[in-house]
Amino acid sequence: NDLLEDEFGDILGKARHGLNCSLSDLGARVAISEDVLQSFEAYQRTPSRQESDRLADVLALDPACLWASAREAWSPEPIAVDCADTHIRTVSYAPMRITQYVVGDVKTGYALVVDPGAELDLILNVLVEEHWTALAILITHADADHIGVLPGVHQALGVPVWIHPEERTRLPEISGLEIRTFDDHTRFDIGPFEIEARHTPGHSPGHTSFVLRDFVLVGDAMFAGSIGRTSMGAEHYAAHLSSVRREILKLSGSTRLFPGHGPPTTVVEECRHNPFFAEGIA
Repeated sequence: NDLLEDEFGDILGKARHGLNCSLSDLGARVAISEDVLQSFEAYQRTPSRQESDRLADVLALDPACLWASAREAWSPEPIAVDCADTHIRTVSYAPMRITQYVVGDVKTGYALVVDPGAELDLILNVLVEEHWTALAILITHADADHIGVLPGVHQALGVPVWIHPEERTRLPEISGLEIRTFDDHTRFDIGPFEIEARHTPGHSPGHTSFVLRDFVLVGDAMFAGSIGRTSMGAEHYAAHLSSVRREILKLSGSTRLFPGHGPPTTVVEECRHNPFFAEGIA
């Protein structure tokens, strides 16, 4: 499934990493050789249902959802990017497999640039095409693939950057950059947009998901059918999962989720189909 950021092999690796479980440890617990596990993670081999279920059990993943991933049997339903007075332009950059966004308010023509990672001209062209005026840049987290063209966007637009204090320290030095920070569950207005910042750490220390209107910019906290790697380390994995459950998946089922990689999805789709979250939620 080319649409999704992660399938069975990535899900396996991320769960194993999160639980601090080596291939040999996992192999011993599920009675599958290390070589075979490695071939699963490298997409060189597809598991049987029995193998998938044993792995789901040990890695605390939902078995039905994991098996669907192994068979590439699920992807989220296509999502409308126009809703009420909001228009969301997706700016994909295939070489880095990233998804960036420009969020426009139809009535006023004001816009927000979200996680400008690559291809400056693609982002700026959206503003020209839509006749939008950017008011700010939102950063979910300061990984290089999500801030790669931040200097160029800032130079072109001269607008403030909103970012969590713990991510601010990860930004490169950018001359004249106006940085605005927020606390968890801060609500703030940028022109016609009311935004709530929800702290969803794990992939990075200050990772923040932004709730706007009827959708959430979730960055790398989660993807359709998966999560971003818990880069902070295994001791943060449980908190990573619980923050997504609490801050994102408790929202209305129809809430649209726009991640930093892969396609958009909804709360109800993830509660039913994401192996990390489906159990006990749907």
